[in-house]
Amino acid sequence: MKVFDFDNTIYNGESFFDFGIFIIQKKKSFLFYLPIGIKMLFFYKFCKYDIDTYTKDLERYMKPFLKHKELFLSLVPEFWEKNAHKLYPHMLEKIKKDDVIVTASPSFLIKGIEDVLNTKNVLATEVNLQKGTLEYLNFQTNKVKIFQKKYSHKTIDEFYTDSYNDEPFMKISKNVFLVKKGVCKKIK
Repeated sequence: MKVFDFDNTIYNGESFFDFGIFIIQKKKSFLFYLPIGIKMLFFYKFCKYDIDTYTKDLERYMKPFLKHKELFLSLVPEFWEKNAHKLYPHMLEKIKKDDVIVTASPSFLIKGIEDVLNTKNVLATEVNLQKGTLEYLNFQTNKVKIFQKKYSHKTIDEFYTDSYNDEPFMKISKNVFLVKKGVCKKIK
């Protein structure tokens, strides 16, 4: 089995951040939250977040957006129409139906592109849109916990990621590939 991170591995960028920018372009009043999003992206990319702090920040950042969930959800298809070109075709070709994609991006966003991912096995951050709450942050050690809960009998032959945030997955995988700008380099 192969396991793939999504952002900066299959998708060229951070899809949830890109979606936030996309929403701001559609609803200018959300521009107020851009500095918070940039700070969070910086902490995330440079592995400065622990799960608890990231969860708290993410909940605070998402709350204003989730008050407008109908608008939010209606923009998912349009976002993917505009951003599907950021998917790396050669990475998509590697994915088979029994492989798994793990991502910190929310499931409602990833579902908008699932028809081209070649697998239905996607473990993502879960947001309760009705309550406006973060149910499960699929980040760092949480990614491994949810994977082992669902696929405890599976061995990871290959793991693809862009970040050492995924070190817990690297430890349980036979072969690890670091992906930078779509180029894979075996590191284990």
